[in-house]
Amino acid sequence: MRHRFLQFLVVSALFSGCATLPELDSRNPAEEIRRFYAEQVGDPSCSVAIVQDGQASFAGDAHTIYRIGSLTKLFVAEAIERLAAKGVLDLDLPVTRCSKYELPPEFESVTLRDLLSHRSGLPIDFLNPWNPLAWHEALMSGLTGSHLYAAFDARADFAEACWASRTRRFLAAREPQYSNIGFALLVTALEDATGRNVDEILRDEVTRPMGLNDTAFVLDVGQRARLAQPSAGKLPWLIRRGRPVPAHELGPALRGMGGLYSSAADCATFFSRCDVMKPGRLRARQLPSGRWIDYRFGMIYGGETFFCRDRSTGGLLVILRNVTSWPAAEDFAVADRLFCNQQPTTSNQQPETRNQKLETHRQGESK
Repeated sequence: MRHRFLQFLVVSALFSGCATLPELDSRNPAEEIRRFYAEQVGDPSCSVAIVQDGQASFAGDAHTIYRIGSLTKLFVAEAIERLAAKGVLDLDLPVTRCSKYELPPEFESVTLRDLLSHRSGLPIDFLNPWNPLAWHEALMSGLTGSHLYAAFDARADFAEACWASRTRRFLAAREPQYSNIGFALLVTALEDATGRNVDEILRDEVTRPMGLNDTAFVLDVGQRARLAQPSAGKLPWLIRRGRPVPAHELGPALRGMGGLYSSAADCATFFSRCDVMKPGRLRARQLPSGRWIDYRFGMIYGGETFFCRDRSTGGLLVILRNVTSWPAAEDFAVADRLFCNQQPTTSNQQPETRNQKLETHRQGESK
């Protein structure tokens, strides 16, 4: 777990206690959750979607647009699965057969499926915890909101970082772990193999067929007007909560891992209609009430997102916020308060898979 230390450095100030949780009036729990984040936590903007028994309810503007961070991976993974189902993409091909990057020999045994399910062994990012420069970059990002991954945004820089000895050692060990850079490599390999950029692929395979009009990597003028402006949350430490923060855009090498925009309405539709319960997609957690959820966080500059599915009822919760904050205990506490008194639906109960058991015991999250 040595590679987690940089994340710890950036987020060590985040878990200073939870605000008072709402009672969640059964008539309008989504609004109670939104008010909790707005009034108790202090978020400038928050939209909430709850889907139960196929019915969606919203609080905040369901069409306000947010940066959704690592929830991007779930949308892109769906597009990749659809291409594979059509025979356009063979997920069992080595990434070296698909990518235009000149990659080290350790990558020859890594398939697209390995990258999709986070089984390649690649680390979460390229930052070397033993490099003093990485310490400085992480500290400055935590203090001022500078772009932590700027050095790897360009394709040429990303390709060069793949040759780093630390990256190659992780590959040789092949220990499965959540990897931002693994997914970023998958997306660029997808673009190289198909001759299409990820914007086009997502639009043609997912957002247009599903009517997701506000989910995109690049916003038009009208969508920009509905974007919740990126703001400080618990990060950066030197910028007061609610004040504007730098809205760093991920570059061509990295945007496929976390550069998507979306709305509560689009997220509710997507998660209701797509199967995201696949290896590597979600993590599992048992809440204090004893209920189990499968979840994914997203964090990016000016965007903190939380999605979870209650195993007992199949209920879904989506929380989109415009703050720079590492996921906090409040998100799990809110999910527990929402689901704890709901009656299980037998048809929605699913046994915990071996993959979910492994994920349950892993700590930390991704950008």
